[in-house]
Amino acid sequence: MSKFLHFILSSLPENNRLERIWKIAQVDFKKRYYNDKLGLLWAFFNPIIQTLIYYSVFNVVFKRSIEEIPNYGLYIFSGLIIWMSFVENIRKGMFVLQSKLYLIENIQVRKVDLFISNSFSILFGSFFNILGYLAIALLFGIKFSFLILYIIPIVLITSLMGLGAGMILSIVHIFLKDVNHILDIIILLGFWSSGIFFSPEIILETYPGFVYLNPFIGLIDNMHKVALFNLPVNWYYMCISFIWSLVLTGLGYLLVSSKGHLIVEYK
Repeated sequence: MSKFLHFILSSLPENNRLERIWKIAQVDFKKRYYNDKLGLLWAFFNPIIQTLIYYSVFNVVFKRSIEEIPNYGLYIFSGLIIWMSFVENIRKGMFVLQSKLYLIENIQVRKVDLFISNSFSILFGSFFNILGYLAIALLFGIKFSFLILYIIPIVLITSLMGLGAGMILSIVHIFLKDVNHILDIIILLGFWSSGIFFSPEIILETYPGFVYLNPFIGLIDNMHKVALFNLPVNWYYMCISFIWSLVLTGLGYLLVSSKGHLIVEYK
């Protein structure tokens, strides 16, 4: 990468300002995809995939959801709290080894502990978001009961799932830089298929097995139940999400324990 940048920068003109600006812009653009296997093809594929997803969601799902779901703004907000916590966890987790390399090289620190501390910091932020949601919901006349306490295991399962996924991605990223773009697509698909904006029945009536592929459709549905509709959780959905979190965390732990040292070699 350094040789590539040196070659481009050495070709910058000294006197032509516009040409210099254009060359620097080219360097910044190419840097995004330089280490990726598919290179600039990602710049072509990403907008196509995103357009297809947005077209499907806004033409099929949105109209029905707005008509059927009361307090739709709170419905979206309560689901977003869970989803944003997970996404922040995996995005930061993917670069934990890279960003904390100075600690790994200079002091005796368990690599897994770096991921745990990262998840705890995000978990603290999630609880503040929940307090903000509860305050707004009370202003809108939402009634809560002891069922609201189920938010605690829901948030903890989300954090555990993000911890595991972040560890897995951190190891994958060492060998496959394209995982950044693959992750963007997966997050976009998950964002629009997890029931943040619609009742999960819209998908599960047609594809009941989808709840096993995307554990967030059950996790967010339980969040809506306890944080908005004052209903008991669906324990079947809760168990599926919990099993997913254990599998991801176990796999992530094994990968970081066995392959985490490679970050020093591939830095």
